[in-house]
Amino acid sequence: MKSRMVKLLFVAGLFLAGCTVTKDFIKPSQEEIDQYIQAHPDLPEIDKSCIYDGRFEIGIKQETLYFLLGEPYKQEKVQQPWALQEKWIYKKRNQKIFILEDKHVVGILEDE
Repeated sequence: MKSRMVKLLFVAGLFLAGCTVTKDFIKPSQEEIDQYIQAHPDLPEIDKSCIYDGRFEIGIKQETLYFLLGEPYKQEKVQQPWALQEKWIYKKRNQKIFILEDKHVVGILEDE
């Protein structure tokens, strides 16, 4: 049980990487970005700034992630003891894994 908790804490630490700038992953044009922001005036400020800056942060909404990157290469559901999470996996030159919980990004992993 103790080793399982240590592994869980290690994995949780990896997910808390924070913010990532990756304009090469972003799909929409600047015009599409401007239109999206105007059409969604209720978006949280963190989502708006991430959309404009071409970056991702823990806390952005699932819909913002989908707008920026489109359909994931692969999706997986993972039942954690505290909640059902989804992994959205994107591949381009490298791989990004976004962990979603309650329709918000709670973790970001990158493979080079």
